[in-house]
Parts: sequence; C-alpha cells; structure tokens
Amino acid sequence: MRRLVLFALLAALAFAQSNDPFKPKPPGDVDAALRARVHEFFDLHAKGQFRKAEELVAEDTKDFFYSGNKPKYLTCEITRIEYSENFTKATAVMMCELYVMMPGLADHPMKVPFPSTWKIENGKWVWYVDQDARLNTPFGRMTPGAMRADGATPPPPSIANMPSAETLLKQVQLDKDAVRLKVGETAEVTVANGAPGPISLSLSAAVPGIQAKLDKTSIPAGGKATVTLRAAKGAKSGVLNVQVEPTMQLLPIQIAIVE
Repeated sequence: MRRLVLFALLAALAFAQSNDPFKPKPPGDVDAALRARVHEFFDLHAKGQFRKAEELVAEDTKDFFYSGNKPKYLTCEITRIEYSENFTKATAVMMCELYVMMPGLADHPMKVPFPSTWKIENGKWVWYVDQDARLNTPFGRMTPGAMRADGATPPPPSIANMPSAETLLKQVQLDKDAVRLKVGETAEVTVANGAPGPISLSLSAAVPGIQAKLDKTSIPAGGKATVTLRAAKGAKSGVLNVQVEPTMQLLPIQIAIVE
C-alpha cells in the first residue's frame, strides 16, 4: 500500500501543471461521456466489483489490470481532466479517499491523488496504462526487476533514493504560517517548492477585508512564489489557506489584525 500511494503521488507530481485558459474546450458530449466512464470505473472499485470494472479497461491493459493491485477506495472525485490527441485521449486526476497501511495513518482515511489515463476504443472511453511511460518518474527511470528463471513474477520496478510519501507531502513549505497586520499594512509569505516536480497553487475563500494575491500560480521544482497580503479598512482576523495541487494540501496562514 505504501508503494501504491507513493507511485500515485509521483505520477500526480509529474502530471501537475497550471490550467491553460487558451486550451480548446472539449465538445460537451465527449466530456460528459468521459466523466461518466471515469466515475463508473472508480465507483466499481469502491464497491469491489472488479469484474464489472474490467469492461471499462482497454484490450492492451487487461493483463495489467488482472495482475495489478486494486485498491479499495472509499470515495473518489474528479479534480482535473487534461485532453490530448484531438480529444481522443485524456488524463483524469482523481482525489480518492482510502485507508493507507502506513505508520500513523492506518486509523484514518487519507486523500491521495490518482492520475488515470483514458482513450477512445471502439467508440467508448476506456482506462489504459502506457507500460513504458509509467517507468518514467521525476526521480529518473525505474528499472523493472529481472525475469526469474522459474518464471515467477519479477519484483516491482524500483528506483534509487525514492523518498517516502510522508516526505513528499512535506516538500512544499511556507516561510511563515502567521502574520500580524494593521489596517493599511502589507505582508508577504513565501511558498517554496521542494518537490521533484511542478506544483500549482490557489487561494481559498478570502478573509474579510484581506486582499490576497499570488505572484504566480505555477511553481517549478525548486521554485518559489509569494503571497502578498494587505489589510484593508474593516479587515478581520482569520485563516487563509494556500491549496497545493496535485497533493491537495492546504497550507494555512493565520492572519491577525492588530490596532
């Protein structure tokens, strides 16, 4: 399970990118059909009905589906869809809640982003896995285990210096998590991306009277962004959350208004 969650986070980090407002929108019927199939596929996993889920799997991925790990999701929702090849392929990022068998996490379900790839086959959207592309990660290319002489399944792909899932979730940091402002004053909070891939940022619902602005919404690996906060007349104390995609972390900034 730890490996499953880690691979999911790595894939999500590799996929992360800012939304491009100039990208053409998919035809309504195409988008609706994909969303329906994605929801059906993940709902069947949540119900443990894997034989039915097989009907939504591409022919070139069925062997992988038979032998692969099938997590038991509690809930799943679509957080992003990116289309390609003239809307015949797509990547849908799902935010799924599940129990993770890791120290300190087993008692409570955890939300983990799971990118899933889809293509049109025989007129319908089907889930598929590019067996070669899945070996590429932000840390380099994973090496499959050598085929065993007795014909048994080789060990799963491995990569040197792979961090834990816990480490990945701690790699985006604020330089401060609290500020004190008088009306008319301005403060800055820096967001540093120590993750191995790009991330996207957004701000939660505004705090009354607080003007908040990000200087950039997409940060490459090793990059930084600045949140500028200004207390306008009538500003109230509160908490502003910086949301990180694809990990869906919330980084809270406590804002105190002083006289």
